[in-house]
Amino acid sequence: MQTGPCPLHKFLGFDMRRHITSLCLRDPLDTREMPPNGNSYVSANCIRGVRKVTPSEWRNYVYKMQPDIVFALADTPFTPPPHSQKRVTKSIERSAAWIADVLRPMPGNASSSEAQSLRTSQHPLNVFVHMAGGTSLPAREAFAYGLREKLHGLEAEATKPLQFLDEGITGYSFDLATLRGIKPHPNTSYHQSLFDDFLQRQSPGILQDTGSIAETPTPSTASGPSPISSSVSSLAEPLVPPDIASLLKASLAELPEKKPRLVTGARSPHEMLRLIRDVGVDIFDAGWAMSAANVGVALDFVFPPHPTDKLDATRRNIGHNLYDRIYAHQFGRLADSFVGAAECALAPDAEAFQRRVCPCIACSPRSSPSHILHSVVDHQSYTDSAHGEVVAEYERPYSRAYMHHLLHTHEMSAHTLLAAHNLAVLSALLTGVREVLSDNEGEGARIRFALEVERFENLYDECMEVFSAARNDWKGVDRARGKGRLGREREKQVANGEAD
Repeated sequence: MQTGPCPLHKFLGFDMRRHITSLCLRDPLDTREMPPNGNSYVSANCIRGVRKVTPSEWRNYVYKMQPDIVFALADTPFTPPPHSQKRVTKSIERSAAWIADVLRPMPGNASSSEAQSLRTSQHPLNVFVHMAGGTSLPAREAFAYGLREKLHGLEAEATKPLQFLDEGITGYSFDLATLRGIKPHPNTSYHQSLFDDFLQRQSPGILQDTGSIAETPTPSTASGPSPISSSVSSLAEPLVPPDIASLLKASLAELPEKKPRLVTGARSPHEMLRLIRDVGVDIFDAGWAMSAANVGVALDFVFPPHPTDKLDATRRNIGHNLYDRIYAHQFGRLADSFVGAAECALAPDAEAFQRRVCPCIACSPRSSPSHILHSVVDHQSYTDSAHGEVVAEYERPYSRAYMHHLLHTHEMSAHTLLAAHNLAVLSALLTGVREVLSDNEGEGARIRFALEVERFENLYDECMEVFSAARNDWKGVDRARGKGRLGREREKQVANGEAD
């Protein structure tokens, strides 16, 4: 590992002034079935298989790597749901104990390095907590209540000067992939007994129909005086889980609103906007946008929708499947909702200024204004610096036809360009959210934001069929390589009537 302060930034090559590093034991989007956790360890996947990580080992990793944000260990069950009241209770108790362990101050050491001393002076850490409780509303309320409960005895002594656990917590994290269920192994009896559309509803790669689940009645928790005093059996997970927003609200009802709320595993911009509107989520991951780039989808949507955007008989797709043959001769930019920086400069008309500029390397590419000097020999060959500083000019956007070509020829630059573009579109979405909320204050901001979300849902298709089509096309192109390729191409030509 790197030595000195901020070793994780140095190892990854990140600038401390621009990048935030975080440390989490598990991939929040990985829902594969895992061996059960124990009282003193968490089972986690690594490059050598499953490994048991103890709280003391995790604590050591944290202080060695010195991340900006650390996620406390959580006892999340990775076995087929629903889980019994006994398993849910264990999950709550273990998660709370492991939070207390990571919040313990690091003991002083006279021989410690300068980096360790710096970390000691900055204690407590920026700790994010996975909100436990699974799909049980009472269990999630009980876990949140425990974070605000006053500490006593050895636990209070170990976490001094904290009065309760929430004092040392920076933010709250919700992993939607685990709330939707794990992926059962196809050979298990549990998998064979499931209804036909289980994998379609539970797989993180396919959109969840939250509307139908929201209409299903869920057990009421209003009868109990408090989460702790309610019966233990009420902590069991229901057969039909509540909708995602209700689960998050149950965890956050008694917790401060000013602390950041992080959600991972959102499946669409529609779901992100609803969680902002209904729950007040602050931070999202970009997993679904990167998944779109993996299968050749270029995102194309904007929030808030432009005032001139009229509702069509059919909702618009949120992106373009660039594997499709219809894009082979389309030489326009990747997204109709954006313009490139060069297009604004060449055609500064009213329509161009009404569209946002996409700053990604696909829509606003720039070449180096001078020669790239790799060695002393290059310095002797080129004297561009003698002519003064040259400002790089934007070039025309890469076209859909060019991206179609790159995808079908398996060029790695295709994923690079698509990933940069999709992240820029996602960033523009969140920029639009901030602009809408900042235009008004209080109830006025909430009302206008709700109206803009409704317009977005009516304008863009949430089923995201373009993703399914792109995934099938990607499989076809990927299968075209390797042994037997010529024979498969011949069969395809015969089937399409293209053979001689």
